[in-house]
Amino acid sequence: MSERYNRPPPHGTIRPPLFPPRPDLYDEVEWGPELGLEDARLAYRFWFLPDTMLDEGLPPPRFLDADDEAKHALARNVYNHLMEEHLVPVSPTKWREKWEALELHKAVWSFDTIFNDQGFDLGDIMEGPNLVEGQDIDSMRVLELREMLRKRNLSTEGKSRDLRQRLRDYKQSVYRKFPRLPRSSLSDWGIARNDENRHSIEITDEGIGPLDMYTCAILTSPYNPAYWLSRAYCHYQQAFFDLAIGDVYRAQMLCEVLINPAVRNQQPGLYSRVWQAIEQHFIARGKAFPYRANAYDERFWMRHLNGINNFVPTLRKAIQNLFSLSLAAVQSWEDYKIKENELLERLIMPARDTEPFHNRMRVMRHAVLGQNINTKETPEFYFYEKSAGTVLGDRKYPYDADDKDRSTNGFVDRATELFITNNDSLPWKKCKVDVLNGVANNTQLGIFATDAIAAGDILFAEMPAMRSHLDTYRLVRALDTNQTILSMGCDNCKADIPPNHSNADISAYNDREFCVCSFYGGTRLKFCPQPNPNYQTCAQNARERYHFRVCKKNWGWLHAAMKPNIHKTKKETRYYSHTNEKHATVLSLLLREVFDITLHRRETNPHLLAHEIDELLVLESHQDWDMQSFPFTLAANIQVPFDILMQLGVNIFRDLSFDTWVIQLVLRKLTVNAVPWDHSLRQPTKIVNEKNLPYASKKPRMPEEEWNKIPPTFYNLYLYPGFSLFNHACFHQENAFWGYDPKVPNRVLMWAARPIKKGEEIRIPYFDRRDSRVTETSFQRVVGQPCNCPGQMHACSAQVKSVQNMVGYRR
Repeated sequence: MSERYNRPPPHGTIRPPLFPPRPDLYDEVEWGPELGLEDARLAYRFWFLPDTMLDEGLPPPRFLDADDEAKHALARNVYNHLMEEHLVPVSPTKWREKWEALELHKAVWSFDTIFNDQGFDLGDIMEGPNLVEGQDIDSMRVLELREMLRKRNLSTEGKSRDLRQRLRDYKQSVYRKFPRLPRSSLSDWGIARNDENRHSIEITDEGIGPLDMYTCAILTSPYNPAYWLSRAYCHYQQAFFDLAIGDVYRAQMLCEVLINPAVRNQQPGLYSRVWQAIEQHFIARGKAFPYRANAYDERFWMRHLNGINNFVPTLRKAIQNLFSLSLAAVQSWEDYKIKENELLERLIMPARDTEPFHNRMRVMRHAVLGQNINTKETPEFYFYEKSAGTVLGDRKYPYDADDKDRSTNGFVDRATELFITNNDSLPWKKCKVDVLNGVANNTQLGIFATDAIAAGDILFAEMPAMRSHLDTYRLVRALDTNQTILSMGCDNCKADIPPNHSNADISAYNDREFCVCSFYGGTRLKFCPQPNPNYQTCAQNARERYHFRVCKKNWGWLHAAMKPNIHKTKKETRYYSHTNEKHATVLSLLLREVFDITLHRRETNPHLLAHEIDELLVLESHQDWDMQSFPFTLAANIQVPFDILMQLGVNIFRDLSFDTWVIQLVLRKLTVNAVPWDHSLRQPTKIVNEKNLPYASKKPRMPEEEWNKIPPTFYNLYLYPGFSLFNHACFHQENAFWGYDPKVPNRVLMWAARPIKKGEEIRIPYFDRRDSRVTETSFQRVVGQPCNCPGQMHACSAQVKSVQNMVGYRR
């Protein structure tokens, strides 16, 4: 009988999880203070004004129960709008027509419209231009002036005239201005952000639009799912579908905290804040409109047995419909099918509520699903890209500052300083960063020789700025007790570690050669031994360059989210059950490194944004991605990034410096510039177009080499920002080659293929020289743009149906 429990299950009997695993979060995130009534009133004002515009001209609700009108208060207008066109998503090419038809392009709310006669106490912002805390600046004495300056963290040095002028200047800078979302300081790159563009949002007499209004509501009251839903719908109306998914995902998370007992108590403090945010919303609504006809009904349901949960059903239906429409818009069909059926499978609803889901699924199934999935059934796409949606990269996000000109002298000088002059791996300096002439947008950078370089000379070397080392656990080795699981090598330099050092127990711990992560956590990091006390160890180098908040945390869930997963029977018989690679999470570990470095550098640059750290700022942006599409899945682009942030202690509801648009820009830069290190990829091999896990029952009969073909497509990915600045040259047109340093395994080297003249651009082949079968599609997926090398014949012009893998694969 016991043998039956030890047998692997028949193929297809166990359904794999719909999404990758999530971390077991508890108290990593500080939720901040509870919402006060004054902030609730302000947040309600920001939300109410644009939401009211949606109510104008709408026909009677078709899918809402009119008898319980008060229960729909949180999402009534958004839901009614969605139901007007619930079968297919907004067209990405025609969204502007609908936006203008609703006259939302004219919708602007000024400082006076928002704040005047509302009883808000905004202190210095609204007080008279020459008043501070009710006192006239001109009549203040020296002690009073210094006290006022001290309260505002301003200098108290100088005579009375200096103090008075300083306080006047401060008052002028804040009077009738309501700034939100501060931007990074990029003065080192020659990018000046003065008072006019220091913040993404600033409410003045000129006013702000609907998106800014909803964002201000979220910043003031971040735990109200209605505000996230409204902003998601605003993004959806403007065809920023990926941003809509990010907002509606957070709205759903907050709703789950309210209605799902399994989620409610996992993170202490969150449930009470969500409940209070909605409760304060209705109290603020009553304060704003005390004589409104249905105010009593809302108070009645709020004080009813189910309390706030009486208002959640309509909110959930709006969230689910917007989720489905946005996923359909980006053509992420696997995610779409899951989300379309999610609410239907979890709740018993009347036909009125289920009709939109059934109708939309029927339309999508017959008109869209099969046709779009078949477009990726070619050898040019990795298997995990087939089910991914696509988002174009050439459109600027609303809050992305469009002031980063890569062609200025200040920008290229800073890039040269960082990646060449200050490059410790490069003792000789024979090149510089400069602008590539003749390119349409004049922002393409390249590397140029500053001196004559002889053939064979080393001209560039670089250690990785970001590292993605996926756990190298292999099933067949774990089953055989006589074999050792493959070592990950040194986490810093990738060198092999002596067995006696790798297996050292905690009693041998020392800060020079070990990290706490060497002994604890889901994936135990190892570092090289260094007996010479005069040299820096790899562990010390890691803590100095990239290993910060990630330390001492269990990241086993993240590794599992990126590779084939193993299931075991009662008697430890193990087999591959499914692979989470299908969610396109290949860049998740690199993304974690970007977040970790960003948080560390905020100690000196408090408002630094992740896509504007030095290593990413120098790389291409939306101006360089003309008509270039990027993969999108709910797991890789939304769920896993938010989970990483929360494990690092980031409050994804309050801290909008890690908003969805920032995450997408980081992922796009990594997509184009990530470089694989694995030895198996250093030769022409076919793209893994299919990955079907063998039946569990076949495991005992499979040879070891067959099992070893199943693990992840990429074990190790790196980001080399300096290396990424070298442009591609097609075959026989390059003047340099690249490879990995045999002494420092993950250091990239570049050497001259022929004599290079002073001032000549240095170009390298991104593809293996033996591979002549490269299509335009595969080339642009690797490089992020069409080939711009100076030759007449481009290797990527060959139109073939099969393409081999790239040695310099940068995806």
